[in-house]
Amino acid sequence: MKKILYIIADLLIAALLAGAYVIQYFAKRKLGMNRWIVFKISKVKEALPVDMLRYLAVAAVLILAVLLVIVYVKRRKTYQKIVFPMVIMTVLLAVFYLIFTLYFSQEIIRSYYLALPLIGLANVVQLLKTFAAMKWCRGGQS
Repeated sequence: MKKILYIIADLLIAALLAGAYVIQYFAKRKLGMNRWIVFKISKVKEALPVDMLRYLAVAAVLILAVLLVIVYVKRRKTYQKIVFPMVIMTVLLAVFYLIFTLYFSQEIIRSYYLALPLIGLANVVQLLKTFAAMKWCRGGQS
């Protein structure tokens, strides 16, 4: 059952990251998609404080990633070997999200505000998967 949940989580993460790439691909290649993105983002920016929300999301992901690393380091002897690659992947994905959020903007990447939630959601799924693995993969249990 655990392996099936891991596979589903991995497929969901891959789909979210691929979706972010596909949105950017079509935003660069198709003028209609580019215009639609600009229109939708302008409407969202009027309704929501987008800049504050993106920094709150980055802070939440980073806090959870740091908490994950702290918990792992404190109890690393009790976890099975499968947990370590998950922790590394979670940290790498969180760093990617931080760099993507802080370095890029809508001027550089047209679909920035559409790709950002997809990458953030992939981070959340990875964090949940790793926390679940830390709970399930202790000692001799598998």
